[in-house]
Amino acid sequence: MLKERTMTHSPTTESHVYTYTDGCYRSVIGVHLVLERAGQVLLGLRSGTGWRDGHFHVPAGHLEAGETVTAGAVREAAEELGLALREQDLELVHTVHHWTAEDDPRLQLFFRVRSWDGEPANAEPDKCAQLRWFPIDALPEPMVDFTAVALNHIGRGSTFSCVGWPSGLDAETSSN
Repeated sequence: MLKERTMTHSPTTESHVYTYTDGCYRSVIGVHLVLERAGQVLLGLRSGTGWRDGHFHVPAGHLEAGETVTAGAVREAAEELGLALREQDLELVHTVHHWTAEDDPRLQLFFRVRSWDGEPANAEPDKCAQLRWFPIDALPEPMVDFTAVALNHIGRGSTFSCVGWPSGLDAETSSN
């Protein structure tokens, strides 16, 4: 059971950071689907969500309580795209530690979908104005910031990045 959270100030930012009475830090986890074919990646144009509307983004969502990250990715594929995936067809290819002034820091996990059943369709037209395939080397504008960073890093084989942290704290590494 989660303990009550209290607001404290981070020593490195002017923003808030939530901690819990047990001293542990907790983060929202996003699961992101990277579907590729013929050198193109599937992107949706966000609409009606109140967050980054008008920006392109890979199909994604937040992990729900009691869910593994791969189960969350499978659920999001069904909810957003009408696709049936198997957890074993997902490959974790990039992790972004993302920070914005308006939200708590988040971990964004990007999974390459190696295979799927069905054809991707816009199953949430109230949240997505359109789905389109774009050349991986010619991404549209505007893009969700950390998504553009992640897709560029994936193309270079880099497996981790930090996005949006105050000056001097952004970083990238590669396991290769």
